[in-house]
Amino acid sequence: MKSIQLHKILASILACLTLMACTDASITEVKKASVAESDYTFGEIFDNAKGCKTTEWDSQEENGRAVVRYTCTVDTPQAMVDFAERDNTNKVKALSKSLDDGWQRTLKNLESRKETVLGAAAQARKYNDTKLSEGQSQLQVAQAKLNQALASTPQNYIGYGASGYTPQLLAEGRERKQLAIDRAEREVGMAQRRIAEATENQNDPGYAHNQFSSQRGQRSAEEYQQMIDGMLFWKDRYYAAIAELETREMSRAQEFLRAATDRQLQMKVAFLVRKKSPVDIGSATWTYDGQDAGPVNLMFLGASLLNPKSFEEVLSLARKARLKREIDSRAAINSFPIVCNENISAGCELR
Repeated sequence: MKSIQLHKILASILACLTLMACTDASITEVKKASVAESDYTFGEIFDNAKGCKTTEWDSQEENGRAVVRYTCTVDTPQAMVDFAERDNTNKVKALSKSLDDGWQRTLKNLESRKETVLGAAAQARKYNDTKLSEGQSQLQVAQAKLNQALASTPQNYIGYGASGYTPQLLAEGRERKQLAIDRAEREVGMAQRRIAEATENQNDPGYAHNQFSSQRGQRSAEEYQQMIDGMLFWKDRYYAAIAELETREMSRAQEFLRAATDRQLQMKVAFLVRKKSPVDIGSATWTYDGQDAGPVNLMFLGASLLNPKSFEEVLSLARKARLKREIDSRAAINSFPIVCNENISAGCELR
């Protein structure tokens, strides 16, 4: 009975050595090594990392020195995929909203500019009406003075002398009467010119532009209304283009997420095992489907090894980055087939 048990023990040891299933000394040394400035060992950090679907260790000799390699195949839970899908969807919706906001903003700006022009025109008309009313009042006063001067006699302008109205006094009276007539006629002429100017301004659609410096360079209210009408004419076509863009980008986002989810993300860490020095990390890389996807920042990785949760966050960030799809909103807007702005006389046009 004892010989049979001994035979089984020897067979087990032989199988262990043959299949390399027994504990590898170098791997054990790495796993038991303490992480600098941490209460954890490499084994505690890497073997128990949440976010790894599987973990593997292997070792081999390179240039006479043991190199231990650790591989974490990163897990992608459905909850994270669902979050990424919502995030990608929100980005597409945000792009559509920016195009919608742009159209609404342009329309409101045109309506605001039209109202500003109309307000300036109303203010100009009010100012001009005041000038016209003042001119008419001045004309009435000046005309009354002229009528009075025309109806007067030379005697109204001279005093009665000791010798009566001498020819010399009458001549002076006639001269003074003419001066009064001339002065009244000038006042009548000034009032008439003021009335004529105000009347001309009433009929000038560009008077507000000339009267107020803030209106110079602005379009007329009629031109702004033409642009508004043009934008409203393009509205259905514009929003159909937004819907088409959104459908296309949603499809691209879904295809991107499917491809990203199917890809295998791994973190590969190589440990250098030296006989007379502590274990340290020689390199760390990310791979997608077995292809090199760039190094892991060793300083960042080293800082994350202070506790398991920090290391899990590194894996989480990598998973999120893999599922994250960026949209170049500026390029999408600049390539949008319909452009509407305040520099287009028809409101909108094809790009």
